Order: sequence, then structure tokens, then C-alpha cells
Amino acid sequence: MSSFRSDLAQEKILAEYLDTIYAKKELDFKRTNDLDLQLQGIDIIINFNEKEYLIDEKAQLHYLNADLPTFTFELSYLKNGILKDGWLFDPSKNTHYYFLISGIFLKDDKEELSHADDIKNIKITSVNRNKLIEHLTSIRLDRQSLGQYDLALREGSSFGSNVINELDGRYGGQMYYTKHLTEQPMNLQLRLSYLIQHGVAKKFYYQ
Repeated sequence: MSSFRSDLAQEKILAEYLDTIYAKKELDFKRTNDLDLQLQGIDIIINFNEKEYLIDEKAQLHYLNADLPTFTFELSYLKNGILKDGWLFDPSKNTHYYFLISGIFLKDDKEELSHADDIKNIKITSVNRNKLIEHLTSIRLDRQSLGQYDLALREGSSFGSNVINELDGRYGGQMYYTKHLTEQPMNLQLRLSYLIQHGVAKKFYYQ
């Protein structure tokens, strides 16, 4: 099985497991299989207090059996050699909240997710997209400023971790430029504890 097909298969299995969590929390939710909606950054739609919330699930499926303290937010990537907006600032995305899925541990020392019952523990951190962008703007990391960092790091081929003045690399975050992927994404890597501390995120489900 190709890596792409394997990723899709694991995403489907994870979605099945997540749906059981949402059901236990008695959420009025609907998972969308509509490609147009998914391209708008919408995986599930939650109705609460007569309001509709559009959720984009982001999962660390490449880091099974690990509990990373950080999560990456995509700023840009390459497609056919052309620089494209990453999902954080992409104007075509209608996402209200990101559900960041991390700390995915499997039962019986398994290393690959093949069934929803394989999952032992999982964390879901809810991030308000607008609050995140507002917070970044408040510390002088708006779309334009991050775009300037992005271009400078790309021009300098500064792959890997890059500390920036506006964030404490130990407690806040940093820029991360990935070399080994074809898309060579530029990400803003932020600590989950930092997001929670600044009121941008909440612990939605930690078990």
C-alpha cells in the first residue's frame, strides 16, 4: 500500500474512533464526506446552542505512541514549484475550530493503526482559529510578518527549526521548514501548553 493510501486508511479509522468520543460527549455533530466542504477545512459540523461550528481535525498520525508537546500550523507549501498558502491563513478555509489530535497511543505495543479498537489513549485540543490569528497578530506575527519570515527562510534554505524573536523557543514556539517532503511546507510550531495558557485553546478530551 502506498504511503498516501495508508494515510487515508488511518485517517478513516481515526475518524471512526473520534466519532465515538463525540457521541459520548452527546454532541450534535455530522461528519462530512463532501469534498468541497473538506477543501474548505471542514471535517465535522457541530451544532450547539443554535449555532453551527465548522471543525477541521488535524492528527499526528505519523507520531503514534508519542505525546509531542507541540503542534504545527501550516503557513505555506509548494505545489508544482509554486508557493501556496498553508491552511492557517488560507482565505478559502472556513474553519472555526481546529481539533488537534495528539498523544495517540495504541494497545498491545502496536505500531500501526489498523482498527479503531487499537487506540488506547488520545488527546484532543480545541483551538479557536480566529483567537489564534488574533493572538499571533498581538505579538506582531500577523500574516504579513510570518510571510516575510517564510520567504527569508526559504531563500536561505534554512531547513529544520528556526527560532524567531516574537516567540520563546522553549515555551512558545518556532518556525519549522521541512526538507524531506515534496511540498517542503513551512510551519509555525507552537506548544499546546502555550496555546492553552493564552486562551487560544482548551483541552477538549484528554485520556
